[in-house]
Amino acid sequence: MNEYKIKIKEFSLKNKIYNLKLEKIIIHTGIAKNNKDKIFIKNVFESIEYISGQKPIFSKIKKSISNFKSKIGEVAGIYTTLRKIKMWEFYHKLICVVIPRIKEFKGIKEKSIDRFGNLHFGITDISVFPDFYKEINIGLNISIIIKNLKNNFKNFYKIINFPIK
Repeated sequence: MNEYKIKIKEFSLKNKIYNLKLEKIIIHTGIAKNNKDKIFIKNVFESIEYISGQKPIFSKIKKSISNFKSKIGEVAGIYTTLRKIKMWEFYHKLICVVIPRIKEFKGIKEKSIDRFGNLHFGITDISVFPDFYKEINIGLNISIIIKNLKNNFKNFYKIINFPIK
C-alpha cells in the first residue's frame, strides 16, 4: 500500500502541476437477468462482500422498459465503492494475485482508459479471486477512478504497476 503512495508522490513531484490521487475503486456486477432468484442474489451479494471486504449496495431499476421485462424498483445490480485502506488492499490483491491468474492475459487495452484517466475493465469469471469459494459464475466490472490527472494516463498506470499494453 505504501509503495504505491510513494510512487504516486514521486510522479507528482516530477509534474508539479498535478496533485495526483487514486480516489476510489468501484466493483459492480449486473444481475438483472436473475433478479427473481433470491438465492442467486444472496450468493452474489455475499461473494462481492467477501471479495471487497465491505458490504455492497443494491442498484435498482429507475425506469421500466418492457423489452427487457424490467419494472421500477427491481434489483439491477450490486456494487461497492472502495476508498482509502480497503481500496489499496484490493488494488494490491488485484495486481499481485488476481490478474496473473487470468488465463491468456496480455494486458488491458489502452482504450479502456477514458478521457479523464479513469480505467474501466471487466473480469468475466469471478473464480480468479483466490478467496472465492462458491460455484456461481458471474463477472465483475471494475472502475479505477483517478483525481486531478490531465494527461500522462499511461505513464501514471505504469508507475503504479498496472498492466496496460
